[in-house]
Amino acid sequence: MNKNSRALRRRFFQKKIPEYRKDPVLFAQEVLKFEPDEWQKDALMDLAANPKVAIKSGQGVGKTGLEAVALLWFLCCYPYPRIVATAPTKQQLHDVLWSEVSKWMSRSPLLSEILKWTKTYIYMVGNEKRWFAVARTATKPENMQGFHENKIMQAIGF
Repeated sequence: MNKNSRALRRRFFQKKIPEYRKDPVLFAQEVLKFEPDEWQKDALMDLAANPKVAIKSGQGVGKTGLEAVALLWFLCCYPYPRIVATAPTKQQLHDVLWSEVSKWMSRSPLLSEILKWTKTYIYMVGNEKRWFAVARTATKPENMQGFHENKIMQAIGF
């Protein structure tokens, strides 16, 4: 893809951010090509309207996919966010949640350009120190300390 089409895609995305903030389902569909189930749509819209959302469900229903979409939505649609993604074990965090985030991020040509994924961080290119998500196990309370910013999200996977 040439430089001009990348610049056009970025400008288009920047214009859509106010709409995506209000409608994370649209973000999921247009940016990630993720088609959420009805309960996932409800959860995403709840998240857009409320600072705290909890979801209880069984195994294999799509919680991790939803969490990955919500993390990427928040990371892309709010300036200078700090997101702490947690899970009870390293295996659940890295092999399940963090790899799911990588999967959906890699399906979006735009996100592959503007975000950088590493084993423990995803950050906005050019804003590595202030605009990021970090993977931390939830085994010790001190793993969650020290994160301060106007927009903070904690994504907890189980």
